[in-house]
Amino acid sequence: MGNVPVILMCVGATKAGTTWLHDQLYAHPDCFLRTIKEYHYFSTTAPADWDKKIQETSAEIDQLSSRGQGGLSADQQRRLADLQSWLPIVQRRAVEPAVFAQYLRAGAGAAKLVGDFTPAYSIMSGKGLKPMLDMGAVKILYLMRDPLARLWSHVRMVAQRAASDATGEDQFAATCADVLQKTLQGGQEGIVRRGDYASNLPKLQRIFGPRLMVMFTEDLLTKAGFDRLLAFLGLGPMQADLTRRVHEGRALAMPAALRAGALRFLRPQYDFIADRFADVPQAWQAAMAEFTTAPTTHKVLI
Repeated sequence: MGNVPVILMCVGATKAGTTWLHDQLYAHPDCFLRTIKEYHYFSTTAPADWDKKIQETSAEIDQLSSRGQGGLSADQQRRLADLQSWLPIVQRRAVEPAVFAQYLRAGAGAAKLVGDFTPAYSIMSGKGLKPMLDMGAVKILYLMRDPLARLWSHVRMVAQRAASDATGEDQFAATCADVLQKTLQGGQEGIVRRGDYASNLPKLQRIFGPRLMVMFTEDLLTKAGFDRLLAFLGLGPMQADLTRRVHEGRALAMPAALRAGALRFLRPQYDFIADRFADVPQAWQAAMAEFTTAPTTHKVLI
């Protein structure tokens, strides 16, 4: 492929460290990442979704442009330039892998890697994922975080979006408990699907084969794990900020009364991964040690 940069498609999972990784690689000298982290390009198909994407992009361009170049920081100027070159792509209202690849690589110079970090891609159908292979040199990354920690983080994110800044701790805790209970009772399908490793992983492996790297988030956040990822991506060494956390949201412990039920709900995910990986992180092992003899209540999504 000569000097053409590899395209990294980080496809999830949600709340598994994709934003942290984007921030780290954004600063890597071998990478050229734009200020747009999640493009949702391959998952945009309906006319109304294209309309929304165009409207949101145009609105942000107008907001930044209204301040004038002198009123923008260097990062904001780069954001404006990225959005201005992105708008014509979405205005085409079609998924065109070659066009998207050209956009990602435009201006990359001697960089070895460009990319898109959209967790929602992991829940797409195989038909929707396959066009990614038409972008040429592409590598896929799927991150898996301890199911219980991932679920609770996702629940808190949903609850926080529904709350105002003035929402008290008791009300926020009640909202989180309500969202979690609805999830365990079969609602909140989006939360469930984005953490459904047992359905998402085989699909990704079938479509992408050796182009796919699967990592535990807990391993990624170690020097050895991060170095292993850099090697897979063909990047030079870099000192990552392993202590930094991104989008943690409001801190709140999971109620003990709901924890056992959440673990029963998630047991198929733990069992699926434990059957396929010889070494699972300590956080996963600690959660699995809490399993009771109560019957499993959740069926893996197919």
